[in-house]
Amino acid sequence: MKTVFSYPGEQIAELYNEIEGSGIKNVMVRDERGAGFMADGYARITNYLGVCLATAGPGSTNLTTPIANAYKDNSSVLAITGRCQRKYIGKNYFQEINMDFLNFYKGYFVDKADINYVVNAFNDCLTNKKPVQLNIPADLYKEEVKDINIDAYINISDDVGYDVNNVDVAAKKPLFLIGQGIFGTLSYKDMLKISKILKELNCPIATTFPARGVISEEVDNCIGLVGRRGDLKSLLEADKIINIGSSLSYNTYVESVREKLLNKTENIHLKPKNIKELKEFFENLDLKNNNWINKNKNNKKFSPSGDYSNKINEIIENVPKDAIIVTDAGKHTVFTCLLKTCVVPRNIISSHSFGSMGFGLPASIGVKFGTIDFNIDKEVVLISGDGGFLMNIEELQVVSEYGLKILMVVMKNNGLAEFCKIKNPNFNKIADAFGIDNCYIEKADEISSEIKNYLKKNKPLLMVVETENEPLPKPNM
Repeated sequence: MKTVFSYPGEQIAELYNEIEGSGIKNVMVRDERGAGFMADGYARITNYLGVCLATAGPGSTNLTTPIANAYKDNSSVLAITGRCQRKYIGKNYFQEINMDFLNFYKGYFVDKADINYVVNAFNDCLTNKKPVQLNIPADLYKEEVKDINIDAYINISDDVGYDVNNVDVAAKKPLFLIGQGIFGTLSYKDMLKISKILKELNCPIATTFPARGVISEEVDNCIGLVGRRGDLKSLLEADKIINIGSSLSYNTYVESVREKLLNKTENIHLKPKNIKELKEFFENLDLKNNNWINKNKNNKKFSPSGDYSNKINEIIENVPKDAIIVTDAGKHTVFTCLLKTCVVPRNIISSHSFGSMGFGLPASIGVKFGTIDFNIDKEVVLISGDGGFLMNIEELQVVSEYGLKILMVVMKNNGLAEFCKIKNPNFNKIADAFGIDNCYIEKADEISSEIKNYLKKNKPLLMVVETENEPLPKPNM
């Protein structure tokens, strides 16, 4: 564990002080929601644990949306939460409430000084790619754990979850559907190697939104995104779909054709621990079919047609192809999804399944810390709507305090989708108040030079893009 995201409080004071004296970087956020979303972003880019820390009562309730988001998007967030002393639990003590509300997947209430609680929470969170709560009463921090031997406890299961001999790939038109489950517990550097393995299959490869970039979408046998905002025709043409790592949500198998697709899908539950294991699995598959899809025929790339999509496209075209683009929730996410060609894993990180407004800014901060801690040489770009950006705007202080090089783009259309108009503050003056460089964009042709200048420096930039509204293209239903 290299970095945690936290906000201090009485019930976690002892732990807070211990972290401060360790080699762990303790990033103090300005709202616990920020801590949860930062931990989520950190977990996604590193494919490791993202850790957030909150005190009892309101500190922990502020984690509710981020932990729900991590649950829906299968992100390894470990939430360490405070509690009053054990003798006061259940007695209407100050800030005391039942903490089960954070156990969307699983939670551990630590009622004694036993290292097994920590180890089990760690293993559950990392291997199952779900958020886990570790709830610790304040008086427990004064107790010592004896006979600690972490190496003896940590155990990532050897169960690979499949038998290659039982995988039936006999079909005239097989298609692989890849979800983010294929990443298992691989490092990001190993995740980058998957593209070459999949390319050599010479069989059509489709992906879910969270898995985009697992195989470069510039490769001939990559269909790219399928489902609600992607290609449906290829799924329908295939006579067998081999699903690896997708939960098959309604975003992937849309309702109108869901049953038809499920009936021809074979599910393989891979949890690779190293790239060699994954490579051997694909090499041992008995594939007898060549690529049967004309990619160019099936995949017609979306073309920007309005002010909003043109400006999004200009941003995408001017940042590095392998930049990690984090989005908030809103039409900017859809346009980014439609316009971006993904070439590396996590090319786009979003609140895919929960649609949490306020996710973008703190998640991009978590991603940035992850790239620093794990030596992932990628630019980090945030594209957010004005509504979502305002929800956690206080986390600009973290960007400023640590001098994090993030290109933060606010698409300012002064509205919440088609629901209503909103009045916005002067985002540029707010950036000034935080000591962050900023610029204001009215025309699409102003974007290129600003991004080029930004890339030459090692500091954050807030780019406020004034834009007209633009309706979204209709999704597949």
